[in-house]
Amino acid sequence: MLSFIGTIIVIGVIAVFIITIVVSQFLLICHPNEVIVLSGSSRKLKDGSIVGYRIIRGGRALRIPMVEKAARMSLETIPLELKVDNAYSKGGIPLKVEAIANVKVDSSEPTFGNAVERFLDKPQSEVHRIAKDTLEGNLRGVLATLTPEEVNEDRLKFAESLISEADNDLRQLGLHLDTLKIQNVSDAAGYLDSIGRKKTAEVISHARKAEAEKRAEAEEAEAEARQRAEVAKARSEQEVQAAQIDVERLIQIQQADAVAQAKEADAASHSRAEVAKAEAAQEIQTAQINTDREVKVRKALAGQKIEVENNNLRVKKAELDKIAVVKEEEASVAREKAKAEYEQAMEHERIVLQQKRLTADVIEPARANKEAMELEAKGQAAPILETGKANLEVLNEMIATYKSADGEGVKVFMLNMLPEIISQIVNTVGEVKVDKLSVIDAGGGSNGNGNGSGLGKAVNQMPVAVLSFIEQIENATGVNILSQFTGSTKEVQKDESKPKYTITHKPPSRPAKKVVTNPPETEFEDHVHSQPDDKESIQHDTKQTESPE
Repeated sequence: MLSFIGTIIVIGVIAVFIITIVVSQFLLICHPNEVIVLSGSSRKLKDGSIVGYRIIRGGRALRIPMVEKAARMSLETIPLELKVDNAYSKGGIPLKVEAIANVKVDSSEPTFGNAVERFLDKPQSEVHRIAKDTLEGNLRGVLATLTPEEVNEDRLKFAESLISEADNDLRQLGLHLDTLKIQNVSDAAGYLDSIGRKKTAEVISHARKAEAEKRAEAEEAEAEARQRAEVAKARSEQEVQAAQIDVERLIQIQQADAVAQAKEADAASHSRAEVAKAEAAQEIQTAQINTDREVKVRKALAGQKIEVENNNLRVKKAELDKIAVVKEEEASVAREKAKAEYEQAMEHERIVLQQKRLTADVIEPARANKEAMELEAKGQAAPILETGKANLEVLNEMIATYKSADGEGVKVFMLNMLPEIISQIVNTVGEVKVDKLSVIDAGGGSNGNGNGSGLGKAVNQMPVAVLSFIEQIENATGVNILSQFTGSTKEVQKDESKPKYTITHKPPSRPAKKVVTNPPETEFEDHVHSQPDDKESIQHDTKQTESPE
């Protein structure tokens, strides 16, 4: 009983293990930064179209074995470094632009279907390359619609135009552009540097002019304040002096009254002469006091006027200094502006000369080379066209002539084709090269000259082959070549008993004491050599067996 329970437990553990393995193989876990594409099962999209796959965006799903195939697509950001050299802007100025962009696979429908069709099972590097090439192409297209100033000054507008241009192309690929930033804009011709120097010179000139105006205004205000202070000081000093004079006069009057009263009390008995003398002295003293007071007042007024005039002179001097500083700064600004305009004009001329040099060195030679190649091609094609037209006219005339000649035209055509036919006949046997031909013959024959021997038969194979070839042409085409020239069909008789070639046995030049006239065996060695003029030379070497004397 215990063993049975143990067996059940072991089987259960094994079953659980197998189920776990099977489930792990068919249960798919999708991370948040990816999409699982299950190919093999159909599903219906929102627009009513049917696709042969289903997608999993995060979570889990079971894959149907042997029916569905799973593939993963990453939704992570793909950073791209964009770099475009010699991209011509509006106006023909080549620019160099560096930018960075972040793209990703768009997981929203139906754009994701485009990504599945194009990038499923493709490596991330392939997606990186295609996205980079697409954005660089769009970058060149946007640069062609903007001036260098617009590209450099308003980079936000440039980036927005590029995003608007590239969005449709990337959507067709199933990609989404997250961000795009322009890092650097430059040019090899120095156009942007010239514009920057001009702007810098203008800003510096405005700053210097404003600084001079503010400095002159400060000096003028300082002079006015100093003038007001000096005037107030002079007035206060004048008032103080006037008050002192009044006080001194009152004191003197009081002293004089006291003296007079004392003198009147002490010298009541004095005579009226003394009184008159005292009164006269008092009047003299009063007049002297009044005179001194008037002198001091006039002196104070004169000093005040002198100080006012000095203040006016200082104000005039400050105004003249202000005007001189302003004029000097205006002259400096005009000089800097003229220098910047001159440098800008020289830079513009240099750019124009560079464009003309580019046109003269590259565009014009390429255009001239193109025209020369077109003329050369037309010149080479003209003889071929004319030759073809001439051949066509000749063939048309020959066809018309053959048709008008009725039956005789066929004979003329065969006569014209005879050299080529004969050449083909000769070539069938002319290419045969016999290096060595050995014929074993007993020397016997019907006429005693060896025509019935093996050598004669071998030599007679050539005309027999020619006649056989002519008969094959007649059987294949129905045209008898010989009948076209004789006017009637004649049968060519082949009589092997009458050979056309004979071989004569010549005795040796030196006398022989005893010659066997009918040797049992004669060996002939024929050497056939093909000559350059298609003639054949046959050298026959006859060896006769001699018996010893």
